[in-house]
Amino acid sequence: MSPKIPGAPRCAGASCNRIDLVPSVAAASAWVTWLALVISVCWFAVALPASVRFTICVAIGVAGFRGLRAFVLVRGPRAVRAIEWNEEGSLSVSLGPTLAKFPADLAPGSFRLGLRFWVLRFGTPVGPRSVLVEEGRHSPCAFRRLTRCLNGQLRRASGRSGRPAVTMPPKV
Repeated sequence: MSPKIPGAPRCAGASCNRIDLVPSVAAASAWVTWLALVISVCWFAVALPASVRFTICVAIGVAGFRGLRAFVLVRGPRAVRAIEWNEEGSLSVSLGPTLAKFPADLAPGSFRLGLRFWVLRFGTPVGPRSVLVEEGRHSPCAFRRLTRCLNGQLRRASGRSGRPAVTMPPKV
């Protein structure tokens, strides 16, 4: 075991299997930019009457901002605010402003988006919930522990027991 670093804050280390989610500013700005592009294309490039285009743009905007609020900004009653897990791999999520805790299963459609993001879908007793987790907004230790847990969950769900075999093509 390495010696303690003087002046370093105390850490719960491996005993803390919880991550409190923080909104992703980068993903939120990308989401709003994409939403603005979709609305502008619908407004300027669709040959429909103005009232119909306005209705379509409002519907896209309302749905987009509602999804942004719960999925990326982690706000509202449908938002996943915290994720907890244990050594056996069972998950629980805290939902909404009251942080009501529910057991959860990692649903199909969860995936790692590059090295910085996890897109997680959970099946809970109150319905499916989704959240975007960004590495840079959380403590590196907590994000690595979450990644190890999720990789184990995804590996078990796919039927693989370990890492995929590395094979080399035959030399000709």
